[in-house]
Amino acid sequence: MNLARPPVQPPESVRADPTAEHVMDGLYRDHYASLVRIAALMTDSRQLAEEIVQDAFTELLVRQQTVEPGKTLAYLRKSVANRSKSALRRRRTVRNHRPEEPVAVAAAETVVLRAVGFDLLLAGIGRLPIRQRQVLVLRYYSGASIAETAAALGISHAAVTTSTHRALQALAPLKDDLR
Repeated sequence: MNLARPPVQPPESVRADPTAEHVMDGLYRDHYASLVRIAALMTDSRQLAEEIVQDAFTELLVRQQTVEPGKTLAYLRKSVANRSKSALRRRRTVRNHRPEEPVAVAAAETVVLRAVGFDLLLAGIGRLPIRQRQVLVLRYYSGASIAETAAALGISHAAVTTSTHRALQALAPLKDDLR
């Protein structure tokens, strides 16, 4: 993506005056780098600083007839300072209005189960194969029937019954630890 700005055509009055063009070339050549350094120190961004200085020169080119002779450098410095301040304000506004990242919070059931001492059960369920875990969650947590569980998972009623039985057998050794 090219972010270069199209060349700005100066007003007819400036193009007609070769001394004005010579003055602008001299200002640009002599002061561009120092103005970019000033803007970069103010904004902490070299790229933004270059845009600010280029905009300041463009504005000076357009308004050259209204700027007092001999005060063009002061005009440029003030323009760069004001544009840098505006850029910082925009940056602060964006930062202050950025939505906050959602904080990961454990589900209420998880907190309660862990508080009661069911960490082992949760770990045991976490070690089950995916199908067995799905069947247990649908059957016992969601309260789905065998037919509803089979339809939700796209498996047969027998597969639901077998998976439930195997999952409960795998978790049986944890019964004593849960009492």
